[in-house]
Amino acid sequence: MSRPGAVPRTARPGARRTYFFLSYAHSAPQQGARADADVWVGQFFADLSAEVARRAELVPGMRIGFFDQQIPPDADWKAALAEALSGVEVFVPLYSPGYFRRPWALGEQESFRGRLAAANKPDTAGHVLPVLWIPFPTWESRSELDEALDLGRDVPEYAENGLRALCMLAAYREQYDDLLGRLAHRIVEAAERHPLGPSRAPSLDEVTRPAPADPDLVVAVLAPTRGRLPAARARSGYASSARQWRPFGGRQKLPAAEYVASTAERLGLSARTADFAAGADLLERRPTVLLIDPWVAADPDATETFAAAMRDLRPWVVPIVVTDGDDPQDAARHAETVADMLQNAGVPQVKRARNVQEFVDLMPALVTEARRQYLKHGPVTEFPEAEPPPSLRHGPEHRPRPGASFDPPPAHDDPASPRPHGENR
Repeated sequence: MSRPGAVPRTARPGARRTYFFLSYAHSAPQQGARADADVWVGQFFADLSAEVARRAELVPGMRIGFFDQQIPPDADWKAALAEALSGVEVFVPLYSPGYFRRPWALGEQESFRGRLAAANKPDTAGHVLPVLWIPFPTWESRSELDEALDLGRDVPEYAENGLRALCMLAAYREQYDDLLGRLAHRIVEAAERHPLGPSRAPSLDEVTRPAPADPDLVVAVLAPTRGRLPAARARSGYASSARQWRPFGGRQKLPAAEYVASTAERLGLSARTADFAAGADLLERRPTVLLIDPWVAADPDATETFAAAMRDLRPWVVPIVVTDGDDPQDAARHAETVADMLQNAGVPQVKRARNVQEFVDLMPALVTEARRQYLKHGPVTEFPEAEPPPSLRHGPEHRPRPGASFDPPPAHDDPASPRPHGENR
């Protein structure tokens, strides 16, 4: 993890001065929903932007506010965030219990604080203005909460319910408008009286830990490589490894698997990308989103191998067939073949994405579904039985000395033995 003081002052190319950056914890979508966007975060952002614009002495080219829902779906999300953080004047984190469990949200804040540390300004206190978005359990105490409560110490409804509830409920409109005005005033005061000016903010990869060898989620890719393409298939979008596949060609800044991994990280899960064949061991024991290029079914000789592989999928491997509706080499026929084979293998509902926006919208739900299936069907960790409490009548039971041998436990079925996809334990 980088030291904040080591961040150079040079601004990132394209960094645009912005009054405030809104940081929040992404939440897993409800079952059946496609996206994880909290509509009340969007509403609050719109309200705060309007209030800041009303108070600000607008400078040509300076943006009022930024939050991540403004990033185009085909962009490099982490690079876009670092660019925005390099030009923002005030960082506004929406504190909730989930915020401090999301490395992505914490990384945004650490990136901005790293930039502040490198700025060498005499007064930077007003450039981080936390908000209590959702109340914390009474037993959870954090020093950061005191800073967030400072916005409305004289508004008891704020500490009791959080600003999200005040935003949602008409009964709290007066309190909401009051707090909104206070926050906007503080943002404008810091940005205009004590401006930071653009300077480089470290990227999220610089301030967050790399994914562990045994991650919370795997993103596997089943696609041809550039050296083994079906006859007549264009080389665009393919690379030397399947996990580098870009199904939407030059319209994507990153391989498709990286977008899924970033979605998982936003939801607080560590993630790794892998080729389907090379990641077989991980797929056996970790929840997985499997991206499938239907061109794998273009070779008749490979059809049976593919079908067999799909039959062996664990319930926690959630597949999605990805095609590009703008690709002149239409893969619709191959996609139908793949969908049929997945259904025959026991996948109850085959997910399809036909463009970048569909793909990005489906990602939170797929990540959540893989995790849910893993918790339902995954291997169960067996813990040793607790020792009985010592008997007061007979004294403590004899305990074997360290290193004493025991008879081996009785054999049991392997909890991770192969099963057809979707079979209950």
